[in-house]
Amino acid sequence: MSVELATKATMRQQQARDLLDGLYAGYFGELPEALLEPARTSALGRRVLARAALRRAPALFAPDQERWRAWDTSESWLHWPQSRLQSFTRTLGVLSLGPALRVIVERQAVLFVRDALGQDAWRQAQLALAWKGNPPEAIRQMGAALLHRCGRDAEALVTAIDERGRIEFVGHAERRDPELSTRLALAYAQPPSRPCSRETWLPLNTVADLLAAEAATDGLLLQAQLAAEEESPP
Repeated sequence: MSVELATKATMRQQQARDLLDGLYAGYFGELPEALLEPARTSALGRRVLARAALRRAPALFAPDQERWRAWDTSESWLHWPQSRLQSFTRTLGVLSLGPALRVIVERQAVLFVRDALGQDAWRQAQLALAWKGNPPEAIRQMGAALLHRCGRDAEALVTAIDERGRIEFVGHAERRDPELSTRLALAYAQPPSRPCSRETWLPLNTVADLLAAEAATDGLLLQAQLAAEEESPP
């Protein structure tokens, strides 16, 4: 096999692995969670997962993973596992609700939202400023209406924030390319109805800026890891 063919084969394997890592678990059927993660880390396990996914969604890998190669470098989320992608999605939802969350002052309401979302997410909503200056009043009002619909139902609140995050992320992907939004939708159990790009609340560059920050952090971690490996004794 030539070097070029070997390189392409390696890239296809990596792209297939990334897709399986980022795929919503429901595509793999009734496989127990305890077996899912070990299966993702072995060649045999990945083949089993791929066959299961293809049975449930035959068009999943068609025509092949190479259609996403053009974005391998610029769209770092293509290489994220499910856990990281879901965490990032919730962050987007929290940020989009930030203007409404920051004006909650009644003590019991604050405690409810903080307990439902977790301390880190609540702090993030209070400190992060996606908008330069004051956010549009329409965004705050839409967020307040969403919070009102959820009432004191913690599960409904978390579900609504995750849904907002999915809309923001898929909307970003749509603006990049429809193929990217198709790829991203595979990561969600309930992807939002598309198109999403006109339904987003966050400023246009917010998601791109956050992804760039994630990529920069990954780069620093990789440099530190390589430096530690070089310094470790043979």
